[in-house]
Amino acid sequence: MTKKFSYPMLFSLIPLAFACYIGYKEVSRNIKRKSLKGQVVIITGASEGIGKELAYTFAKEGCKIVLASRSQDKLESLAKEIIEKYKVEVLVIPTDVSKETDTYNLIEKTLKKFEHIDILINNAGIATYSYFSDSDMTVLKNIMETNFWGMVYCTKAILPSMMKRGKGKIVNISSYLGKRAMPSASVYSASKFAMNGFSESLRVEVKKYGIDVCVICPTATKTELINNASDTSSIKYGVDSMAMLPERVAKETIDAILDNKREHIIGFGEKLGLILNNTVPSLMDEILERMPKNEFNKE
Repeated sequence: MTKKFSYPMLFSLIPLAFACYIGYKEVSRNIKRKSLKGQVVIITGASEGIGKELAYTFAKEGCKIVLASRSQDKLESLAKEIIEKYKVEVLVIPTDVSKETDTYNLIEKTLKKFEHIDILINNAGIATYSYFSDSDMTVLKNIMETNFWGMVYCTKAILPSMMKRGKGKIVNISSYLGKRAMPSASVYSASKFAMNGFSESLRVEVKKYGIDVCVICPTATKTELINNASDTSSIKYGVDSMAMLPERVAKETIDAILDNKREHIIGFGEKLGLILNNTVPSLMDEILERMPKNEFNKE
């Protein structure tokens, strides 16, 4: 006798279906992961935080790593560590992405060394935490120059070689604040919103050349970004114990690349927050209006 269909029976299959999906994704990623070996990866902002963890993660996969940031000493130290631990080729190129000439130098030296570039990770970024009315315009311009224009300069410099080769990946490390802005980070949020819009347009433009564009949107991460911002910030935030680790961001970035994602928002709660924001934005405004209560020191 055929068992009668019931909704409880259907719901009981959901965990099984989800487990099968996760298993399929892992098998698929492991197959694709082998193709990463030997690929040339440029990482900007590589001297610390997310960039540093990305360098470790790609090196572990056997990639050839190009480290770029303003701090040559930190890059040299990181390069030595990666070479000793992972036995991969590492190229150090001191770069200030806010200077267009530096970004073209970065690409030219990489091509001279490795002849091609497989992946560009636009990760370099700075921040400040102040109400807009209290903000210094020079600091705000620096944020846009680094976070947005730095990405644009690097992308513009690398596109001709990727288009000629007919393949490549551009990965832009954005932020949850590029999807929903918060008070005290108006221009930082604006720089990430601009990155997201630029990436969305570029993705369609370069698809015919075999180039993929992916945007990664982590939320608060335990990096030096907040500490580095302290000198220019009038509002001081602590590194939340609930903030995600840079290792997680690096792992999920590689997973997103292997899954060929257009955009990846890290964190289940963050995704729910965006649904809430899109559904009842006025409620999100009210919640964020109370954000200053979380600051531990306001000068």
